[in-house]
Amino acid sequence: MQNNIRLKSSLPALRIIENEHHLLTHLMGEWHPIVLAFEQGQFKNTEEALVAFKSLRQKLVEFKKVLSKHTLKEEKHLFPMLAKYVGTEQGPVKATEDEHGDINMYIEHFLFHTEGDLNMLTMEQMDQLAQDAGEVFEVLTFHFVKEESVIFPMVEDILSNIEQYDLFENLYSQII
Repeated sequence: MQNNIRLKSSLPALRIIENEHHLLTHLMGEWHPIVLAFEQGQFKNTEEALVAFKSLRQKLVEFKKVLSKHTLKEEKHLFPMLAKYVGTEQGPVKATEDEHGDINMYIEHFLFHTEGDLNMLTMEQMDQLAQDAGEVFEVLTFHFVKEESVIFPMVEDILSNIEQYDLFENLYSQII
């Protein structure tokens, strides 16, 4: 992971979330190259692909643990605080929560279909399932950008200083 990451937000609560985005992006960088290798057909045989696929599954299991802690913090603290001002029926809070659901759906679909004996998977099945992980990467990449460019400015503009401090207190916890 890079040592000199510059955080964009000046608000301490948002710097926590932004820092977690950087951590999650780093962790995605550990498994996304495997996804790309499947997309590009780089494996010489099923055995080679299976080794990579098993690694992909393990990395996604570990990634899910960290991501779940991050999204729980956002859904428990950040979104409800913002929703008091912008609502939840439509708009940025609803859209962001929906993206959390989509991301989780792709991960769960991948994990469900990779339970049991992976040695029974064909190359075609591994290729198809790796696409779920690719979707996770794509949705999360855009999700982070949207949060940082839409949600963050709203929090900075709308929340009072006391609410911003309370948010910081609630978000200040480790996800790993």
